[in-house]
Amino acid sequence: MGIWLIIIFVILALLSTWMTATAFFVLSNGRQSGEEMTNLFEQVFGSVRSGDLPRAILVLEGEPGPMAKLLSCMLTEATKFTPKLRVAYKVTLESMRRRNQVAMNPLRIIRAAAPLAGILGFLGPLISVGSGNPSTWPHAFWVFILGIVIGLIAATVLAVTERQNDRTIDLAEELGRKLLTYLLGPDSPLGSIRGQAFPKPE
Repeated sequence: MGIWLIIIFVILALLSTWMTATAFFVLSNGRQSGEEMTNLFEQVFGSVRSGDLPRAILVLEGEPGPMAKLLSCMLTEATKFTPKLRVAYKVTLESMRRRNQVAMNPLRIIRAAAPLAGILGFLGPLISVGSGNPSTWPHAFWVFILGIVIGLIAATVLAVTERQNDRTIDLAEELGRKLLTYLLGPDSPLGSIRGQAFPKPE
């Protein structure tokens, strides 16, 4: 195997390692079933209905996933004297969606770069053919196949993670909207929580 193919192979190995690390990070951070999210929401909502916002916030402490972050931001805002719940809800959702997109950028790069590296692997054999040494063709073929396979795996992982993250954030958005509606509604406990006077949000 020529030096050019060795370089391409090392690049593909690095891309493959990067892809594995990114996929593990993204999938483990976003992994939370709809049932888990709903159960957590019911605990939080129950505490909010009873007027115990500190307990609702405490329930969310240390919980992973976008829904816990969204509800925690909203409830923290609700305990302030001039709460802007709608703004907190929208800003937190947008921030989570943006962070998910940034986290998956490496997969997009690998999806494009791996097949390109495999194609570039053919440049070495083409030069070798001109100099009368075609023995590197088999190696180039396998490097090309490896690049295509890594690109396809990156594309598949990207599609799976995007779908999973979208489902998770959509459910968080739905449950967060339910809490927002309640906090802004006529039965909201924000008027008096644990003896403290909190103004109703405008």
